[in-house]
Amino acid sequence: MSAQSPYHGLYINLDRSPGRRQNFEQQLATLGLASLYARFPAIEGAMLSTARTALPGGETGCFFSHFRALEAARSRNLPVHILEDDALLSRHVQPVIEDAIAGGVFDRFDILFTDTFVNCHLGMLKSMKAAFDGVQAQKTRALRLNDLRVLDLANESFACLTSYVVGVKSIDRILSLYQQEIAGGLRTPVDLFIRDAVHAGKLRAACVFPFVTSFRLEEIAGSTLHEKNEKPSVMVLAVLRYSFFADRDLATAKRYLDRATTPTRESVDAHHRLIVQALDFVMSDGFNEF
Repeated sequence: MSAQSPYHGLYINLDRSPGRRQNFEQQLATLGLASLYARFPAIEGAMLSTARTALPGGETGCFFSHFRALEAARSRNLPVHILEDDALLSRHVQPVIEDAIAGGVFDRFDILFTDTFVNCHLGMLKSMKAAFDGVQAQKTRALRLNDLRVLDLANESFACLTSYVVGVKSIDRILSLYQQEIAGGLRTPVDLFIRDAVHAGKLRAACVFPFVTSFRLEEIAGSTLHEKNEKPSVMVLAVLRYSFFADRDLATAKRYLDRATTPTRESVDAHHRLIVQALDFVMSDGFNEF
């Protein structure tokens, strides 16, 4: 890894998922980031027979994987970018993270997410689309932090740990919270554990928007963590989140959305269609809220 870099990266990957490893490392090579990131072997939940946990094996393994990855990063004394192996990277990732470090973002926040769950709130979606469209006009060059919004997540509903950066001064604080939870017995999936810590004021978190990372839609149904990700609702939420990725492919997203929603659309009644038409207009520039 380059000694000149202001941060380093770890991506979490199960030994039994060599295809995901290959895909991720291909992304790193394409973007010229191979020297900056290293693989972290994911923890198999089934192998943690002594762990006190109320979570399924996959969730337990995920919790320990994020904990151990951060623990492994501690000795470098640098901010660390932790990702799961289904993450999609954009050319904007490195400049945005380096700008965040240089601009003092980690003096204000412990964690900076590069994407997160998107809530199905109409007003929020309309605001997000307007902001996204404004940034898309600048896509002729790599985006910098000043092009994006840094959203404080203190009062926001967020989830997912696909991609996030931890400030060097915050690593010990987060590790301490993990250790307390492990000692008392795991009760909450790791992403919701972090969210609850933020909402309780124990951590400070933000997210850049538009998102400079995302995830592979094709892997949602075949996730190594969730066995029922093929449910239409999960895919619809995934497509919605992916649609705010700076390097999204809308044609691909539309195919997945059609596959998930076509059976439902065929069975809806006239009232349902009327509501959808009204909401479609609300999302447009022609709607004025009084």
